[in-house]
Amino acid sequence: MRARDLSAGETAEGHENDLSVAAGVVLRPKRVGSFPFPKSDPRVRRSDFSEVQQSYTLEEVMAEAERCAKCVNPICIAICPVNTDVRGMCDAVAAGDLKTAYHRVRETNPLMGVTARCCPQLDGLCEEACVLGLQGEPVAVGMIQRFVADWERTRERQPDPAMLKETGKIVSIIGAGPAGLAAAELLRRYGHRVKIYDELSTPGGTAWYGIPDYHLPKDVLQYEIDRIRGMGVEIKTGIRVGETISLSDLLDESDAVLVATGSKDVVSADTPGADLKGVYDGYEFLEKVFVNGVKDYQKKPTYDFGKEILVIGGGNSALDSARTALRLTQGHVTIVYRRTEKEMPADPSIIQEAEEEGVEFRFLLSPKSFNGSDGRLRSATMAVMKLGAPDASGRMSPVPVPGQEIEIACDSVIVAIGRGPNSFLQKRSGLKAGKRGAILVDDRYRTSVAGVFAAGDVITGESLVVKAMGQGRQAAQRVHEYLMNSDGKCVSLYDYYYRRRTFKRFYQDMLSGEEDVLPPL
Repeated sequence: MRARDLSAGETAEGHENDLSVAAGVVLRPKRVGSFPFPKSDPRVRRSDFSEVQQSYTLEEVMAEAERCAKCVNPICIAICPVNTDVRGMCDAVAAGDLKTAYHRVRETNPLMGVTARCCPQLDGLCEEACVLGLQGEPVAVGMIQRFVADWERTRERQPDPAMLKETGKIVSIIGAGPAGLAAAELLRRYGHRVKIYDELSTPGGTAWYGIPDYHLPKDVLQYEIDRIRGMGVEIKTGIRVGETISLSDLLDESDAVLVATGSKDVVSADTPGADLKGVYDGYEFLEKVFVNGVKDYQKKPTYDFGKEILVIGGGNSALDSARTALRLTQGHVTIVYRRTEKEMPADPSIIQEAEEEGVEFRFLLSPKSFNGSDGRLRSATMAVMKLGAPDASGRMSPVPVPGQEIEIACDSVIVAIGRGPNSFLQKRSGLKAGKRGAILVDDRYRTSVAGVFAAGDVITGESLVVKAMGQGRQAAQRVHEYLMNSDGKCVSLYDYYYRRRTFKRFYQDMLSGEEDVLPPL
């Protein structure tokens, strides 16, 4: 069962089990393209930052969980970077046991409310792997997980996962984004003392300042950060390692250091006229709007976009830049992408939401020059493109059509065409770096400096929140083995829960099984 239909004029009044209902109409279609989840009315949401995705009711979420096929070898779990126990969650939710469902997910995912909202589940992750998708609609894993996380946050707080005895070891983590937070939580559960250092005033990294509130309400992220803090993880903000304090200083006071500084270095457009007033960097724009809260920005806005806004790029950050600019200006926003919609790397559900809100898309165009007068942008000249042979990513390469170009009048341009690893610390500390400044690591996440590990976007470049978390947890396991001198022989909580707790087939078996206990060191 999917969420039931509501007509265009029908409200959600009387849905006492709803955990959240945005202002205006809530649409509950059985299917909207490929994304059958409830959403707020685009006519309302395009002018505010309230959450787009809306919760199932208790009846709806139980019926949806009941659809799970209970696969013997669930690919949905194996493909998840943090091995979310999808089947265990669905079994428990179908039986109405939200407490058990919560703990099944929370064992490997400390940011379950965040990932429920931010993972593109239908795009290479759990829902695409669902066997039911071969015959129709996959189980709505993200919506079920979101309901469970919101239930715990708003209705019935649950205890933290169990922790091992204190080891006396200290680990310093640089970066309080998803990778750093996930690593810190696992290391703390192993009994180590953990300190996180972050240069911004608020922890969360890209999840905080790079994902708009309409997609990820900040109270959801804040709650899960506070829960990690409550486990004994110390988070120090406003400290830029490599400037405020050196990497050597951290090594002197720690038994190990994990670098998780994320992706920060933006790809330059290198387009003539990029220095004109009115040409902006999309990543810097999102950070300025959300780093101290969107309400704070709206009190003192610093960008003058005008009414005709072009956004260059095809990824999630380009879509977020466009939808944020739309909400701030109520202007006409157009996304320009050099390939076709089929090749866009953005989450397809986000593309659909942008279209619903009135964002225009123009494809097979690439900026050739930004034109202006008196130092101010007036228009953009676009080369007309066509698709050629596949590139290294497997997508068709865009190539200019000789002699064809168009000029588009615009008041501003937001450029969001990619972001590489944050290279600041590498340049300051002597850590060996590779392509685009990414920290070089071996197969155990060790860097060129003894006792220093690295994980997440700083070694891969820009990726998904859940993928960064998965790397953070894997690196944390390697750090733990290093601290305990186990040389890979230490029992892994990461693998333990995946192997022992995941493959009990049915809910009653789950309840009647042995009490789960932490493995010995």
